[in-house]
Amino acid sequence: MTTIELKKIQKKYGEKVVLDNVSLSIKKGEVVSVIGPSGAGKSTLLRCINFLEVPSGGEIIIEGQPIQYSVNSIGQLTLMSKIKMSKVRSKVGMVFQHFNLWKHKTVLENIIEGPIIVKKKTKAEAIEKADELLNKVGLYEKRNDHPSDLSGGQQQRIAIARALAMEPTVMLFDECTSALDPELVGEVLQIMTDLAKEGMTMMIVTHEMRFAKQVSDRVIFMENGRIVVEGSPTQIFDSNDNDRVTRFLSSIQND
Repeated sequence: MTTIELKKIQKKYGEKVVLDNVSLSIKKGEVVSVIGPSGAGKSTLLRCINFLEVPSGGEIIIEGQPIQYSVNSIGQLTLMSKIKMSKVRSKVGMVFQHFNLWKHKTVLENIIEGPIIVKKKTKAEAIEKADELLNKVGLYEKRNDHPSDLSGGQQQRIAIARALAMEPTVMLFDECTSALDPELVGEVLQIMTDLAKEGMTMMIVTHEMRFAKQVSDRVIFMENGRIVVEGSPTQIFDSNDNDRVTRFLSSIQND
């Protein structure tokens, strides 16, 4: 079963083309890593999937359902479309580079708000699920702390727990380790590796090449708003014959 299907997705800012007819499908349980240079359109592609960015053209299909939406005169979602997108976003969890936790709320409050407001869970149900997820990410003892009390790695693990609390069918990770100190990266990648082993459908934009090679079923290289090449980790990292990909991987390894 295909979880996400993208058909000829375009994104323009004025005359600038950021995504140029990107087509892609991700099967249930598949882990797809997206790599490429800065400005390739990787993060924009992820943001279009859950409509944090509104595509300029193309079609997005989630679990077989085309996402219908309308925009106003300045290209933003109409109010009715925004309301409808809350259901879409409950299926598509997203973890960002900069955590995006509510600073005035405790860890527990951060996690239970979405399930209560969007999924209409009772507070008791939401807390039970939150505690389960806090144990999963190894931070149950931090449930009453505020984000400012946590390290960057801990905050990102809480952000993952918050996304999982919505019980999504797919998780999107947008450079979620790039804002972390190097010694904190591993604890976040471990949580993501565990999710992959559990069969979570995942799309990951990352510069962590070793992680992408180990955890991915498929790797996509993007540049200039297009998919240049895609294949298995072995095909991309060990036996690719694309000069541009080779140069990119060489530059990453030499950083």
